[in-house]
Amino acid sequence: MLPTGDSHQPLPAPPAVRQLDDLPSDVLYKLLAGLPAGDVVRTSVLSQAWSSRWESVPDLEIDLDDRVRDWESAAGFLEQCAAPVRGVSIRGIPLRLSDRADGWVRTVAGKSLRSLSLALDMTPLPSLFACNPAALAELKLVTCVLPPPPPAFTGFRGLTALDLDFVLFSGEKGWERLEAMISAAAPTLEKLRLANIGFHDVAPGGGLPVHGAWIIQAPNLRWLELRLTMAGAGSWELGHLPKLDYANITLNAQEPRDYGSMLAALSSVRELEIGNFDCATFQAV
Repeated sequence: MLPTGDSHQPLPAPPAVRQLDDLPSDVLYKLLAGLPAGDVVRTSVLSQAWSSRWESVPDLEIDLDDRVRDWESAAGFLEQCAAPVRGVSIRGIPLRLSDRADGWVRTVAGKSLRSLSLALDMTPLPSLFACNPAALAELKLVTCVLPPPPPAFTGFRGLTALDLDFVLFSGEKGWERLEAMISAAAPTLEKLRLANIGFHDVAPGGGLPVHGAWIIQAPNLRWLELRLTMAGAGSWELGHLPKLDYANITLNAQEPRDYGSMLAALSSVRELEIGNFDCATFQAV
């Protein structure tokens, strides 16, 4: 977490700080990048020479949560930190500032993020698609809204881990976009978790939409957890998953399911857990 206290005038450098100054820059930055981001910022009080050195440290791991007292300062830190950024986690944003979350994501999106974890208050995230699709390797979204991507967006093709929980795909045919999201990452994707996914679509004439079928297919996937118990998750199927080692699947007991086809797709699994969620009683069986 980032520091929240008042800033202090840098002091003359003690001998230990001068020893750090003698290290090669690449060694020094590697040491600093291994610290929590808040501790890296606190080095600004060590000496005048260190007052802004944290701004040039690449590969920081930034964690912003409900312990942050000054979100304006936190936003400024996101703007000033150096690229590339190893990881950013944002959660616990006050409700009054939730409409600014997308802008903060856009701020770090251009810094070659490798890992992004967001837990927001059902906030639309068009800026997510500004992240470098080749650099982003891990993506976790909780209580977020994903609008349609820009026409030129071809997917996060470097993902190794994708975790979506209470994520709503707004706009038309969200199930096709989720399938495309998985397919784009299929060559590298090893871990996939989908829980409480929903699609917000409106049928012609304003009636209830009929959500289409979508398929989960990733030839290098090794770990899979599905909790697609919401009625709005559409009709999903499992495709070719030859390297899958572990699967934990909770089904919607109210929806028809071709268990033979599903189990055939899981034939390579070494550890398998399957359960049903009864929407009438809200209990897993």
